Amino acid sequence: MASNKGEIIRNVALVGHSGSGKTMLAEAMLFKGGELSRLGKVSDGTTASDFDLDEKEGKKSFYSALLHTTWKGRDINILDTPGSADFIGQAYGALSVVELALIIVNAAAGIEVGTRKAWELVKQQGCACMFVITRMDAENAQFDEVVSALQETFGAVCTPLMLPVGSGGNFRGVMNLLHPGEVPDTMQESVETQRGVLMESLISGDDALLERYLDGETIAPTELERVFTPVLVERTVIPILCCAAEQDRGVAELLDIIAAYGPSPAYARKQTLNNQGGVEDHAIGLAGPLTAQVFKIMSDEFVGKVSFIRVFEGVLKGGDTVVLANSGRAVKLPKLFRPQGKDQKEINEAEAGAIVATAKVEELHVGDTLVATKDQRPFVMPHYPMPMVARAVEPKTRGDEAKISEGLRRLAEADPTFQVEMNAQTKELVISGIGEQHIGLMLNRLQRRGVQVTTKLPKIAYRETISGKAEVRYRHKKQTGGAGQFAECAIRIAPNERGAGYEFIDKIFGGVISQPFRQSVDKGIQDKMTEGIIAGYPVVDLKVELYDGKEHPVDSKDIAFQIAGREAVKEAVLKASPVLLEPIVKMEVIVPAKYMGDVTGDISSRRGRVSGMESLGDCQVVRAEVPLAEIQQYSAFLQSVTGGEGAYAVEFLRYEVVPQHLMQAVVASAKHDEV
Repeated sequence: MASNKGEIIRNVALVGHSGSGKTMLAEAMLFKGGELSRLGKVSDGTTASDFDLDEKEGKKSFYSALLHTTWKGRDINILDTPGSADFIGQAYGALSVVELALIIVNAAAGIEVGTRKAWELVKQQGCACMFVITRMDAENAQFDEVVSALQETFGAVCTPLMLPVGSGGNFRGVMNLLHPGEVPDTMQESVETQRGVLMESLISGDDALLERYLDGETIAPTELERVFTPVLVERTVIPILCCAAEQDRGVAELLDIIAAYGPSPAYARKQTLNNQGGVEDHAIGLAGPLTAQVFKIMSDEFVGKVSFIRVFEGVLKGGDTVVLANSGRAVKLPKLFRPQGKDQKEINEAEAGAIVATAKVEELHVGDTLVATKDQRPFVMPHYPMPMVARAVEPKTRGDEAKISEGLRRLAEADPTFQVEMNAQTKELVISGIGEQHIGLMLNRLQRRGVQVTTKLPKIAYRETISGKAEVRYRHKKQTGGAGQFAECAIRIAPNERGAGYEFIDKIFGGVISQPFRQSVDKGIQDKMTEGIIAGYPVVDLKVELYDGKEHPVDSKDIAFQIAGREAVKEAVLKASPVLLEPIVKMEVIVPAKYMGDVTGDISSRRGRVSGMESLGDCQVVRAEVPLAEIQQYSAFLQSVTGGEGAYAVEFLRYEVVPQHLMQAVVASAKHDEV
């Protein structure tokens, strides 16, 4: 890369609904820029973006792909992201390192659930935005209807910057309203009207320029460029473009607009963590000391771990030793590469604005900030959605436990929306992902590593407690020749306050049990509580009072009093009206208003309680408290009912008593599992 190149770089992410045409638009941009000799096709797995084996087989994008082309003096980096809701995490990472997002909309399908989600992500990230209506050559392409829907849904700031010349089979190209050139007679009126709206929107913040325009003066392209980029960045104007990528119509004009008006890396917006743990805006200075961030990890079967890095400030060179601002650790980077899909070209250095990759650096993780000195502060970690679908996994082949752990660790390292956890209570290895398709993809990747697993719904982390009181005296006596065992303890148990845990009260008087043996009773009780008594789940919120007992001068010992404590608390709990506690989660469901009745009715059928509702644009937000056991497969339900237009999130709230009729089934199931 040449020196002082940062200002000519343009970083662009393609986001939107699955099947809207993102990958083919990226392909056409590379073809138009001379990077490809011919257009590939998604259907036959020959695009530059979809090079992964899973993508070729599935004929759709599962991962973000980094591409690049040049156009009219600009160096354009393109991040093509998947549109499926299950792989939305890829868009989160991509949007954290670009200054411009193109939200792709299918001219025939119009606004879809992925369009809305992309809009929310772009607003959340704060980058500039344009809508691109693709597939204008489709038989039922409806440009005007889609524009109206965009304006109605996302606001009047959505303004056409292009108009199509023809539509469907008669689509011949596009007209840039800033420089319309020769206008067909049939389009004179629409061009004049739309151009007036666009020009006034662009220059309304510059009184002198607006006055000159209204006086009929022609505004020079350089003056338009001066005002266009700032209003784009502030999103006071959201341009609407159109094209037919596979027909190579409108692609050159789209590249013209990115090159002329797309924000440079100087417009990047980042936040850093201060010394008090708060967040501060970070002013980007391209020439400043090195700051860069890892936004994507890929596990390549040939080169191993590949880390994708966006340089925000300064220069990053191959062979540099950098500091990980999050930990203060120094790490040496090997060679740098510039990816073009699956292909990589070695480069010596990367200036501010560049997006590059490096391989085989195990210390790097998604979100890490690379800096020059230890006094520089880390960037805020990009926000990722919480995985909602969980499955317990175990190997099909005995002895593969180590392979599973390593394989899943690698997968989780590369995908912040995929999590792996060994549940300490249920002793299950649990994986979590955004949806069923996401989980399935990860298990396919694991299988290609030579490990096959079986999956099932994870056990619910129930807990046991009591609702009554009990008193028990237990004697443990064992004589097998030689030294025997003797211990006797008397205890009273009662419920403790919810969440207060275990409380041991020593009420022994007169030394009937020696102090060390009282501790043995306490230990035996706690061990048994950990194992569980009625269904094998930990016993919680219990007050135990040790008030009497006996010991033998020869046969009493530590193990004897532990056994006495274990058996005494077991008998006492069974007498004290034991109950099960289940986790209750706080649930937030977002759906189009037309599905409200289905969602609220379903929540009630799952023993849930709706706690609130509110409007969010043309969607409704439903808040509820629901037992975790009732929503383990909620993702599939919501997908089925809303056609993919719904989303939800859960958060642990508290434990509550399981109804008696359900408790009996849980206990029976637990005992069956023990057999």
